[in-house]
Amino acid sequence: MSSTAYAGPWTSLPTTLTSWILDVIQSMGHERMTPVQSATIPLFMKHKDVVVEAVTGSGKTLAFVIPVLEKLIRRENKLRKNDIGALIITPTRELATQIYGIFTMFLAAQPRPLTEDPGPSTSQYPPPLLLISSSQSSPAQDIERFLSTGADIVIGTPGRIEEFLLGKGQFVVNVKELDVLVLDEADRLLDLGFQVTLTKIITHLPKQRRTGLFSATMTDALSELVRVGLRNPSRITVQVQVKGEGGSNGSSDKKGRVIEEQRIPASLQNYCVSCLASEKTVQLSRIISHEVQKQQSSQFIVYFATCACVDHFYHVLPGLLPSGTKLHSLHGHLSPSARTRTLTAFSEAISTPASPSVLLCTDVAARGLDLPHVDVVIQYDPPTDPKAFSHRCGRTARAGRSGRAYVLLVGREVEYVGKSILLSFSISEW
Repeated sequence: MSSTAYAGPWTSLPTTLTSWILDVIQSMGHERMTPVQSATIPLFMKHKDVVVEAVTGSGKTLAFVIPVLEKLIRRENKLRKNDIGALIITPTRELATQIYGIFTMFLAAQPRPLTEDPGPSTSQYPPPLLLISSSQSSPAQDIERFLSTGADIVIGTPGRIEEFLLGKGQFVVNVKELDVLVLDEADRLLDLGFQVTLTKIITHLPKQRRTGLFSATMTDALSELVRVGLRNPSRITVQVQVKGEGGSNGSSDKKGRVIEEQRIPASLQNYCVSCLASEKTVQLSRIISHEVQKQQSSQFIVYFATCACVDHFYHVLPGLLPSGTKLHSLHGHLSPSARTRTLTAFSEAISTPASPSVLLCTDVAARGLDLPHVDVVIQYDPPTDPKAFSHRCGRTARAGRSGRAYVLLVGREVEYVGKSILLSFSISEW
């Protein structure tokens, strides 16, 4: 049963959306807006800077994709070939690629002029430009692609964008006409040490622009970045609220029921499994078998602490999991092309209970990625960063779908979990 909150039809926005953009939204199955979309889109389209915090899977990506497109469509002066109108910065190449795909889908749907030779060059708005580390494109080739396509929207990771704007492209790329800057998963950008790079980029951009910071979690470290990059921003916080009967530190409604704020989707069931270190691998296989047999689950993500762990279990688990299980391995030590192939293979796999798919990974796949068909997340190794816990769990139960998340706890790790949510399964139970 879906528990996603909705906040009205797209036609209720103060500014009417362009017809072909609305067509794409509806073709994606989004008949109504989510709260983060209804709160963010009007402000962003009315030339307001925004700082947006919302639970994972709540629709943040469309909350900035749509205003970016609408702003460029409504420009009085068309951008020239070496101008950029929008810049989206993300912490990982996987997230950048995903956002690039969404912009590409929208722009591919724009009406084409009636010409004898229709093609990409005849489109009113050119396709976006993706800037990530890749064996297929060097920084110099990035500039060549930019000039050949005339891209208005640029999406990429901090280092590659810095090279594009302040390195190879310093005297080629014109940012004076930039309308919008978006920092997606903004707190993760800072966690990965990109603050100096981001400050250089922001300082290079015109002050007369709109800026949006988007993340599932906001930290104190973002305050300095907000002061540098945003002008009197509107803060939008959309959280899940759960009503209980009392005994909590949450606020209360008129009926005396306690209202607690959550950072994970309400449709997610979260379980903790306490076990001995020697039992962890057996428990992992039993959880997957249990989910396949009892819940008809077919797509799993399992998180490990290190790249070496992922490689190890990729070779160990085939003999322990149900027959027909397909394993996928993803971590930061793989080449960019291998990471892309793995993510594509897992996301496009036809998974069934008779042939489940399991992605073994590190936190490289913990944030931002929209993998809508994931049924279960299992944290073999708990994260060292508490924020990573909710981001990992958020890869399931997205957009109102139900999902389950398990974390395996050993020894004193159990002490960090509230007793009220601790479920201890012994090997003999499954």
